[in-house]
Amino acid sequence: MKYIVLMLSTIIMLSLTNIGFSQSAVNSTAGDKEVKLGSPILQKVSDKGIYLVSIKSGQSALSTGLNLDIVFLNKTSPQLNTPPPNAESNLSSTEYKKSSGLVVPSVVERTLPVKSYDIVINSSDGKEIWNKTNQQPQAGHGPQTIVLKDYDIGNVTISIKNIVADPALVDILNKQSENSTDMQAGLNQPNSKPPNDSVKFKTSIIVI
Repeated sequence: MKYIVLMLSTIIMLSLTNIGFSQSAVNSTAGDKEVKLGSPILQKVSDKGIYLVSIKSGQSALSTGLNLDIVFLNKTSPQLNTPPPNAESNLSSTEYKKSSGLVVPSVVERTLPVKSYDIVINSSDGKEIWNKTNQQPQAGHGPQTIVLKDYDIGNVTISIKNIVADPALVDILNKQSENSTDMQAGLNQPNSKPPNDSVKFKTSIIVI
């Protein structure tokens, strides 16, 4: 009788161990999933023609969210659809494996000063799924971490709205207009203030 009880106890213990192993394997697989945008670099001239707005993204773990860098460039900057041959990560190779590793060109970017902006993400059916307002970029860069309940949503629209120019932008654009026949939109007078601007990007969120 004792022998039978011992055998049953052993079988139960082995079963529990197998169940625990299976659950760990499932959790490990889920934890290995990563999220990214359909394209690592999105660029588009803003609606009022003041900025070349760029969205750069890398590949990051679901647990850390989708990492983006919103960059406000001079509209005469070269447009990129993919990282240039000399592109590099803003993280070390060790950190890149652990986190997003946003793709940042190693060439100097001609950014423009921006006081604030809003960002909204809508799903393909028009539903707002994420937003932040009054974001204040530094030196023309606005890093964002997008945290969603469900990343497997496919096509999205990312809207950068209410882009408010920094006061220093007036002097920068007026100096450019003095040396160019291509006058910047919204600067018809030497001391005029650039209007609030916006831009929309059609892309997708991909889970891999």
